[in-house]
Amino acid sequence: MALASACASVPVPPAHHGHCLGSSAVRDVMTLPSQSSAASAARAHGQRVLRDWGFGPQLCEDVGLCLSELVTNAIQASAILRPVAAPVHVGLARERRWLLLAVGDASPQFPLRLLADGDAVGGRGLAMVEALSSRWGWHPVSWPGLVKIVWAEWSSSLRRL
Repeated sequence: MALASACASVPVPPAHHGHCLGSSAVRDVMTLPSQSSAASAARAHGQRVLRDWGFGPQLCEDVGLCLSELVTNAIQASAILRPVAAPVHVGLARERRWLLLAVGDASPQFPLRLLADGDAVGGRGLAMVEALSSRWGWHPVSWPGLVKIVWAEWSSSLRRL
């Protein structure tokens, strides 16, 4: 998606979410191909998982929107790796007081907060993630096939059915 020329970008400093996903009792992980259809598949899967975990429709919708945005960003960032199609990794984890969405990719491009004016075609995705989640960020990783994780967290006021 092309951005209007009236966009400026601000680097987002790395920040870890502070959770140990490996020890989370309830989690779901999936690997997606780096193609445009992956965003809608990830959103549908994530919303289904959250419903199965007992979360209400508003939180399922909010997380689904953030999930599709972060997967789309990962796919777009990974496009520089072509012709190799690096997969996108998605994880959802929950504990009593928090829910975490983590999207990992192999792109060395780190997130930039775009300051889009009213006429911009794009650039509002991370602002939406920020508005819908309790907090968000990213951190570098050195796992096989991954360079960074972009995450969003919902905490304290998790709405259950």
